[in-house]
Amino acid sequence: MDTRALLRLGGISGFVCGGAIAAAGAIELIAAGKIPLTQVLNGAAVPFGIGLLVALYALLHQRLGRFGALAFVVQFLGFGYFAGIAFAMNFVLVYLDKPVVDELLTSPAEFAFLATAVLALSGTLLFGTALLRSAAVPRGAAILYTAGLSVLCLTFLLPATLVRVGHIATGFGMVWLAWAVWSSVTVTPAATARAWQPSTPDPAR
Repeated sequence: MDTRALLRLGGISGFVCGGAIAAAGAIELIAAGKIPLTQVLNGAAVPFGIGLLVALYALLHQRLGRFGALAFVVQFLGFGYFAGIAFAMNFVLVYLDKPVVDELLTSPAEFAFLATAVLALSGTLLFGTALLRSAAVPRGAAILYTAGLSVLCLTFLLPATLVRVGHIATGFGMVWLAWAVWSSVTVTPAATARAWQPSTPDPAR
């Protein structure tokens, strides 16, 4: 696939994911709880965030260096597992009786949920740090993305209000990053290459 087409798809994925989860967080703050619309937005939108992640790395891999490559792999895996958890939470667990959910969380599923949270949080912090070190995307976007997504990784442990604020922060950060990716495709290929080349080669980063 042409790289510019990949970046366009990644940008669109970021707009979809960011817009959906930001809207879901805002609606749940107003409604003081989940409603069917927010379940669909949260459960179905998360996998699109993987598209944005891939586009960011495809665009910035030279600026991110070796550390960024490691961070990308960890977050890619964490994002994938986290998408599965988000799907289960919004389309399955929410319809189960509390005793059933409590019993589920005493089974091996508890370890799976905790392992996913640790992996997703580690990947988010690593990749967010790589973005900030590279200075290749707006700093505010990277901070919103990292802080908000870190909160979402700990959904089971944090108050619902804070999690909803995390949805909004993550959504705005994703949309901002998606705009940075999309904007990079609006210039000529040569200009894009020059803009995203590392200022000083540093293969050890």
